[in-house]
Amino acid sequence: MTDMTDAILASLSDIGLGPQRIERARSGEALFGTGGLLNSIELVQFIVALSDRTGMESFEFMESFEGGTGVFETISALSEFIAARKSHDVAV
Repeated sequence: MTDMTDAILASLSDIGLGPQRIERARSGEALFGTGGLLNSIELVQFIVALSDRTGMESFEFMESFEGGTGVFETISALSEFIAARKSHDVAV
């Protein structure tokens, strides 16, 4: 697991997702969208928790929604997004 994946899983736990739903997320199920694990309220809570853990602004996550579910499709997609943003911030 990467540090980003660990932060994502910890943030899911922070908002009260139980072990079964967290395991489903770890297995690659969609986090948000049609059939996703998170409802709208949980998604907002998750974004706040993830922002706290990663140091990224909540707005950066919200911008990703243009044209669909954004980076919240899977843990892998979200982890790649965070890593890319973090490396971009370091390079700037």
